[in-house]
Amino acid sequence: MAHKIETNDKQQGIIQAWHGKTEILPVITLENNWLRDWEIVPLPLFLKGDKATPFALLSCSDDEQITIGNAFNTESFRPVNNAEFLSLVENCLAGTGHKITSVGSVRNRGRVFLSVELQGMEKFSAAGRDFSAFLNFGNGHDKSSVLWVNTSNTCTVCDNTFSANLFSQENKKADLKVRVKHTKNIGMKFPDIAKLIDKAIGVQGEFLLALNEAEKVAVTEDKAREIFAGFIGGEVLSTRAENTVGRLVQLFKSGAGNAGRNMADVFSAATDYYSHESSGGDNRAKQFTSSEFGTASQRKNEFFALLNSPDELESVATKGRGLLALLN
Repeated sequence: MAHKIETNDKQQGIIQAWHGKTEILPVITLENNWLRDWEIVPLPLFLKGDKATPFALLSCSDDEQITIGNAFNTESFRPVNNAEFLSLVENCLAGTGHKITSVGSVRNRGRVFLSVELQGMEKFSAAGRDFSAFLNFGNGHDKSSVLWVNTSNTCTVCDNTFSANLFSQENKKADLKVRVKHTKNIGMKFPDIAKLIDKAIGVQGEFLLALNEAEKVAVTEDKAREIFAGFIGGEVLSTRAENTVGRLVQLFKSGAGNAGRNMADVFSAATDYYSHESSGGDNRAKQFTSSEFGTASQRKNEFFALLNSPDELESVATKGRGLLALLN
């Protein structure tokens, strides 16, 4: 199961997620959600003769038979329990109108998460297109993840999207990036995390501004083709790459919300392709994985970076012009 919502897990949300396993709630609050229904309980491990060790194993308050991950060294790993995790979220959202859209656990409670929509950007428009902006929180009880916070257009609803946001965070692909290891002083860093939330709204605003500016830049079909060819091609333009360029031009002209007129249409064509078509075939799970945290996700980020670098964009177009000339 790519979603990894196992027997002892649950995902709650205000709409049904792609996996069809969401417990839909009209409102999710910090006081009433899945992570309040259970808590991690460290169980000290002893040797024969009741000799204490520095190791412990995580169990759960609602069922002591549920264990999470493997034994850990209490001197080097300090779990962040659900109450602390939710308290961090509360401090980050204090005084705002943010709305919780998803909360849950995956990997047999090994990972927990919570996503909120940013106030004023629940559905924000840029260049005539609608986007969703989320502030995501994640934590790994099973040592598979650091404690992290990021902003992205991906709401965490499963292990795939948890990894997507964690991957973008670790590889500096997110606008707001916070990652904290589970060391003994982890709690001391919580106040600093809360101070970064104002920045989260600001960087999403930068995305809106960049796309709106892109809408003002007129682009011909020939120019779009050159940009796509330069972005896709290597030393030469293979047959497969040539076909991809052709598809991108089609999306530039008639993709959702596109009219083949400006740089926003160019960017939208690329994101549409890498979100829905780049992996080929009808395997939706494979395409979803690639789009959110694989090669396609990386390519989308690279293409967006071109919007903020006119010189690099022109260099890509020049390269593409040369590659297309070789086909004639």
